[in-house]
Amino acid sequence: MTWRLALLLLPVVLSACAQNVGRAPNATVARLQSHTVPADPENFPNGQLRLRYRWKLPPGILLRLPMSTELGIPCVEGAVNGQTVPLILDTGNAFPLLLDASSAGELDIPTVQGAHAKGTGIGGNVDVLMARYDSVDLGGKPVLAQGVAGVFLHSYRTTFAGMTVSETPLNLLGLPLLEQFSFVTIDAPAEQVLLGFKRAYQPAPWAVAVPFTISDGRMWLLLNIAGKEVRAFFDSGCGSGLRLPGAVVKGLPAAALKSQHLRKRRAMGVGGVEIEQVGLLYGAQLGQVRIEPLEFDTSPGSTEALLGWAPFKKNRITIDFTRRKVWIEPRSGG
Repeated sequence: MTWRLALLLLPVVLSACAQNVGRAPNATVARLQSHTVPADPENFPNGQLRLRYRWKLPPGILLRLPMSTELGIPCVEGAVNGQTVPLILDTGNAFPLLLDASSAGELDIPTVQGAHAKGTGIGGNVDVLMARYDSVDLGGKPVLAQGVAGVFLHSYRTTFAGMTVSETPLNLLGLPLLEQFSFVTIDAPAEQVLLGFKRAYQPAPWAVAVPFTISDGRMWLLLNIAGKEVRAFFDSGCGSGLRLPGAVVKGLPAAALKSQHLRKRRAMGVGGVEIEQVGLLYGAQLGQVRIEPLEFDTSPGSTEALLGWAPFKKNRITIDFTRRKVWIEPRSGG
C-alpha cells in the first residue's frame, strides 16, 4: 500500500560550519526496511492511515516536564518502548510522533510493510516510513500504548573531512498529538513544559489571548505587519522568527523593514540545504502583543508564512486547545 501525506516537518536552522543533512546511511535504511510487521487493518483501513490514540493517562492529570532549548527550540525527554529519547515539541509537524532514522534504528522498532509517505520541509522532500511503537512515556508516566509513528529517512550529522563524527537526534511530537491535550504550556523562563490532559486551563490575569484556528494540519494565527494582515502557521519546532513568501516581502512598504538589504544564510531542514535571505522588520502585531524587532527569512521555496519559536523564547506561552487561544505572559509575570 502507499499512503501519501503532506508533512510539514522540522525547519530548524542549524550551524553551517560542520553540520550537514542528507539521506540516512544505507545500512540504517536497510535495517529499518528489513525489520517489518504486517499492517494492522485497524490502523490502515482501505490502505489509509487512521490516527488512533490508546491513552494510558487518567483524566485531569498534569504532566510537568523539564525543558531543554539547546537546539533553540523546546525539547523534553520521553521514552519510546522504554528507551529514553529527546522529543521536540513541534506544532508545525503534521504527524503525531516522528522519529529520525538513526533513533528509530536504535529503538529497533519495526516498520509497517508497504506503508510510507512523503514529507516536505526546508531543502525539499524526504521519504517517510511508518513504524509501530508499543509505548510512549513522558515525565516518567505512561502516556500511550501501541500506535504508529513516522520515520523520516534523513539524518542531521556533524562531519569532518567528509566523515560523520556525530548525529543530532531530532524526534518530534507533532500537532495531531499535542492537540489531544487540553493545553500545552511552554514556560521558557522556568525551563519546563506543562501538559494538561482533559483538564481546564486557568490563564493568569495578566495573560494576553491570541485566537488561532487549526486547518490543513496546521495551527494558524493572524499577524499584522505595517497594516497588512498575514496569515501564518505557528511552528514551535522552527528556531527562527518569521518565514515569509517572497510575494509578501515584496508587498511590504519600505518603512516596515529596518534595512532594504537582505543577507544570505544557509539553512538546513529535513529535505536538505537551501539558501535563504534574512532581514529585520521593525515589528509585527500579534493580537494585542507587539513583537519588535522581528527577524524574517524568505526563500524560493517559501509558499506560506510561518511564525517560529524565536519571538517567544523568553516568555511563558500556553496553547489552549480547548478555547483555541494562545495565552502569552510577559517575562515579568504581571
